[in-house]
Amino acid sequence: MPYYQNPNQQTRELTQLPSDLSKASAELINKVAFERGEIFARKIKTNQIRNVFSEITLIRSKFKQSKSWNEDIEKSLILLKPKLAYAKGRNKDVQSFQELMFAAIDSVVRSNEKNKALSNFFSLVESIVAYHKFHGGKES
Repeated sequence: MPYYQNPNQQTRELTQLPSDLSKASAELINKVAFERGEIFARKIKTNQIRNVFSEITLIRSKFKQSKSWNEDIEKSLILLKPKLAYAKGRNKDVQSFQELMFAAIDSVVRSNEKNKALSNFFSLVESIVAYHKFHGGKES
């Protein structure tokens, strides 16, 4: 499991996402987003997170139009992975963000309640963006 080292604190284990994101409570989503937003604020520029967020917003629009999970949404979600890998290739500091997004995408795709899992995914990403800003995320 990943660890986070803050020079002012002892090493602490990060809260993990469940293997099925539909099982995540609002409290868990908030906790994960808060922890990761704090870490990402020091490493990742706002525009890097916003680039991914804009792709996710397009997926959310498709989901709202169709009102349920479908193959097109699954394809779009899975194809976020190469974009995240590209971002990591350009900037190694993006690795922890990429790993979290890969885990979140996988936990939606393998969920038995895909609509709820996808809704939780959107909430997670929005919360990460908010906490990134809250913790003073770097501008471009």
